[in-house]
Amino acid sequence: MSSHVKFPPLPPTQRQSSLYENSPQSNDVQMAARGQEGESSVSGKPFATKKLWYPRGDYLYAGPAVKPRFLKLLESYLNQELQDISPREPKFQELKLQVYRNVFGRFIKEFRTYQPLLSLIQKEYDNTIAYQQDQMELLRSSLRLVTEECDRKIRACSNEKQAEMVALKRENQHLQRDLEVMREQEKNMQTEVGRLQLELCQQYLQYLEECEAHKSLIVKFNNLTKCSVKEKECADEDAEQHTADPMLLQLALSVCREDLTKAQMELNRFQAEYLDVVPRRDLDALERTHKQTLLQLERLQRDFDQLKREHDTLLELHKRDGIAAESHCSNTVQIDESVHFGQNQLQCNLLKVLIKSDASESGTLTVQEFRATLQTAFPLKSDEALNELVASAQRELDSNNNTITYQRLYSLGADGKNGEFLSLVKRQSLEERQLCIGQLRAQLGDKGEVSVSDLRAVLMCINPDLDPDTLDRTLSLAFQVRKEELNQCATLLDIETALQHIISASTPQD
Repeated sequence: MSSHVKFPPLPPTQRQSSLYENSPQSNDVQMAARGQEGESSVSGKPFATKKLWYPRGDYLYAGPAVKPRFLKLLESYLNQELQDISPREPKFQELKLQVYRNVFGRFIKEFRTYQPLLSLIQKEYDNTIAYQQDQMELLRSSLRLVTEECDRKIRACSNEKQAEMVALKRENQHLQRDLEVMREQEKNMQTEVGRLQLELCQQYLQYLEECEAHKSLIVKFNNLTKCSVKEKECADEDAEQHTADPMLLQLALSVCREDLTKAQMELNRFQAEYLDVVPRRDLDALERTHKQTLLQLERLQRDFDQLKREHDTLLELHKRDGIAAESHCSNTVQIDESVHFGQNQLQCNLLKVLIKSDASESGTLTVQEFRATLQTAFPLKSDEALNELVASAQRELDSNNNTITYQRLYSLGADGKNGEFLSLVKRQSLEERQLCIGQLRAQLGDKGEVSVSDLRAVLMCINPDLDPDTLDRTLSLAFQVRKEELNQCATLLDIETALQHIISASTPQD
């Protein structure tokens, strides 16, 4: 189609006016802008029902600066119809298209010359729109199917994830129950281990007592054997002196055999009756210790009654003065227990190391093994101190050979006190503690007061190998509080007071 379209020439104005005056559709073009009453809907009333009226021939054609009346009427009609349509209606776009379709149809009717072409254009546009709407319906159907399929897959995935979450929650609960059961089993096993360790210590003490009893029986048996041998030698000498008659010798031999049988029977009876019995000397020692303990208990009971009366009096005074004496009493008891535990812990640790080093479980070690074990138990001791401990053990056991029976070092004397070796261990421990206190005083310097954290840092600086239990016990002794209260203790204590507490707790008690 050519880009330059030539329209037919316009006829004269009078002819045009007479033509439109006689035209049957001349009364169908005028809009009801000035005389039309009521509102019309595009979907309810067609465009042809509205009347158009014009008085002159400038209806379709006008000058360059003036719009034709037909154009003005169409624009007025279009604007009013568009205003009547609400944008909130569900088919707003279709209603607008219907208005434009009616205006274009009326426009085709007015131009008879171009009516066929314009009708074809309108028809083609309508067909295209119908085709697009059909395609849109197909696409909407496909979209609905795809949407339903996606929703179904989403629901399936959601159900699957929900099932997995439920399974995981159940598994988590099951694992938590198993974990609680395992924790309870671990707690029971720890309790059982503690009980077995206590039984082992008791059995070991019983073993030591039985060893002492066996040694006493062996000494008695040796004495009896020596006496019988001497008597036999004396009898032989007398027999040789008196006579050498074979009959007498035979008779003497029979008597000796009978005596030997009786002695053997007596020995068997002794072994059967006294093999598992505590020796008499140990029994006497235990009775003496028991009597001393009873006397000490009575004395302590009297002291306790007196202290209780004084304590009750002090409680009344403190209650009146607003002082909580109960807390101080409990702290004092805890400190005394800590001091006693610290004195015995050193001996227990040394005994455990000695037993562990005794691979043959015979209760004896060579001098070299004993010295190596002491060096393992006390890694910070000097060679001179270790040699002094070895010499002390040999003197206490009166051993000149190359072996040391370490179990006898833990036997108590007749007065219920430790021997020379354990006393030396305690004395060396006290000297080392005094040296540590001197280093503490040098490290703290001129500070007037010290806190728990400062004293802990200084102790770790002096001895980095110090175990946490010993460190906490030393701090509790210094600050006169329980070990559980160290982290909450914010008290600043005088340095000399803290060191005096440590020195008092370090005094050995045999």
